[in-house]
Amino acid sequence: MVKVGDFTVELVAADTKEAFKEHTAPDGQVYAEVEPDMDYFVSVKFDKGGVMTFIFVDGVDLGYHMDFKSPGKTSYGRWERIGGKQTMTALHFNKTRQEVGTTPDMLTGKVELKIHKMGEKYYEEPRDFVSRSLTADSTLGGKKCIKSTTSGSHSLDITPKGRTASSKIVNRRKGEHLHTITLNYCSALGLIYNKILPPPPDSDTDDDSVQVKRENSRRKRKRSTETSVSTVRVPPQGNIKAENGRAETVTVQQTYDLVDLTGDD
Repeated sequence: MVKVGDFTVELVAADTKEAFKEHTAPDGQVYAEVEPDMDYFVSVKFDKGGVMTFIFVDGVDLGYHMDFKSPGKTSYGRWERIGGKQTMTALHFNKTRQEVGTTPDMLTGKVELKIHKMGEKYYEEPRDFVSRSLTADSTLGGKKCIKSTTSGSHSLDITPKGRTASSKIVNRRKGEHLHTITLNYCSALGLIYNKILPPPPDSDTDDDSVQVKRENSRRKRKRSTETSVSTVRVPPQGNIKAENGRAETVTVQQTYDLVDLTGDD
């Protein structure tokens, strides 16, 4: 997991909730070792409240945020609110098309969590919302690249108790920026290209396909509950100002509010 101040982020398998094994690069960046064709959630823990969080996957803002009034833990994925019912669906690791000229950035994905103070409260009429889509067809698509999509099959019903389709939405404006937490992800091949793992001892050929087969055969890896913790230094709070905007908020499990950002000023 990556820990910054009172906040931690990790990627977990949607079916078992086990964290993917992590590796720390010499520069301090953390990489989760993941596998294609697996559903996952972004798991976030908060040791303090009074904050609102925004999730970005491979550079794409999923379009909603969560408000934490008190410490808690939650999972991020594809969120939708249809007719008052709220659902959080897992993201999915997809293997993209193969190309020549592979570079490390083509083999690496990224999850970012941006944390702000909770701003002014206001209310709006309810409306349906579906978070933005992620597809594997992007500039990150390289040879054997693993890319996140919003095509997961595991879903959680997170509709707050007592909420109906006509319930008013409690909104919060974006407050002061506090932290940005980054967690990278890639396959074993990506870890080798990023020089985090050594190549297989018998890699005496330049044929990438042969090296990939050897690596997959040698590792036969499985998900591990063991995680590494990377503590990141951040500048003092208050150095970065964020613009105030409009956002929808929905209280979920009496711990945090889900918000969509469509129509922000």
